[in-house]
Amino acid sequence: MRKSILLAALVVVACSKEETPATDTAVAAPPPAAPAALTAADLAGTWTGTSTATPPDTGTTRFTVVTVNDSTGKFIAADAKDSVTYSVRLDADSMIATSVPYTDPTLPKGSPKVMFKAVGRLRDGKLAGTSTLMVAAKPDSVLGRATWEATRAP
Repeated sequence: MRKSILLAALVVVACSKEETPATDTAVAAPPPAAPAALTAADLAGTWTGTSTATPPDTGTTRFTVVTVNDSTGKFIAADAKDSVTYSVRLDADSMIATSVPYTDPTLPKGSPKVMFKAVGRLRDGKLAGTSTLMVAAKPDSVLGRATWEATRAP
């Protein structure tokens, strides 16, 4: 009986044909190139734009930003008396601007000082992104969010 089992196993092994795995002939497309890194020179100068609050908030604000040096700038809201200083950090194709604490004239009197953080990217000659307004003493608090877009002033 042992011989018949061994003989049957040999026949099965001898009769089985070796299968080769199917080859994938499709050539995968290379991933798209990463966007060029943003530089301080890309942000230099004066930019004008609009910021639109995201729902449920409403309203649009016109603004101007002026580059002071490679890492700081001034934000001036339309009809505002004072400018707000901010620092800029570049990370790959993005800029991250964080303001110093300031008193927002659009908020009710007695409101705490606030600050903003804006993230933007340069696309087709325009800077565009999102911003968050928060209480300066509690930067994890969010008072509002907005989308914005700016073009370089001539």
